[in-house]
Amino acid sequence: MTETIRLDEIDATNRLRTVNPAHVELIAASIEQQGLSQPIVVRPRSPEEGDGLPYILVVGGHREAAMRSLDWKELTIDKHVLVRDLDPLDARLIEIDENVARHELNALDRALFLLERKEVYEKRRIAALGRGGDRKSAKFQEKINSESFRIDFSERFTEDSAKRTGYSESAIQKAITLARRLDERAIRAIRGTPLEDNQTELFQLADLQGDQQRIVAERIKSGEAKTVAQAKVAAGLAKPLIVDPQKSIYSALHANWDKATKQTRATFLKEIGAEMTKRGGAGA
Repeated sequence: MTETIRLDEIDATNRLRTVNPAHVELIAASIEQQGLSQPIVVRPRSPEEGDGLPYILVVGGHREAAMRSLDWKELTIDKHVLVRDLDPLDARLIEIDENVARHELNALDRALFLLERKEVYEKRRIAALGRGGDRKSAKFQEKINSESFRIDFSERFTEDSAKRTGYSESAIQKAITLARRLDERAIRAIRGTPLEDNQTELFQLADLQGDQQRIVAERIKSGEAKTVAQAKVAAGLAKPLIVDPQKSIYSALHANWDKATKQTRATFLKEIGAEMTKRGGAGA
């Protein structure tokens, strides 16, 4: 007999990433035309987590939201939903890995996700190595969504994360450094601005003290400035850079002169009342 669980039995709150309504619509349209190509993953709620819905979503936030938008009621186990016995920390690692590995996150969220992954990973590593191996390691290594979520807690965090996400160890460490240096209020202020996906600008913001980050972030949020450098000037934290426009014009002339043929140079000099020297330059 085929087993099912009700969609309204799944708790999809407390997610690291909010769902994008436009993406949900695309997935819903795909489900209507082709069916669900990849099941979502849930875990049973543990007694330690108190009362609540019996299942907690682990992987597939947009798919779950799309099924709700299509008014689905029941999900067939192993077809629409995979039920895995995972503790909360294991589940969090899987959720983070699934999002980061897809490379769909902006630079800010990628940094924040990787920082949380490090914190969760270290907690799990201490627990696993402290007990000589985690009692749920066999279940944790089950195949989920046709991928093996095996984690060797004897590995360095960056080494394991690189294998799981596809990013280099140096990129992962750089992202974590960024996340640690950014002020929480500044992060909230730049949400929805182009800075979210500009790592260079984010590092420039992170170079500032916390109160200065907030001031600069608010200038960008309000639209008064588009870059950190502009926002610093607007906030009185830096002097405006005065650029002599004639220097730019001279540089452009010099570059174009080098590209010009001898005939083009001669024509130009004739127009301005000068002449070519033997070396190909302008004479008096």
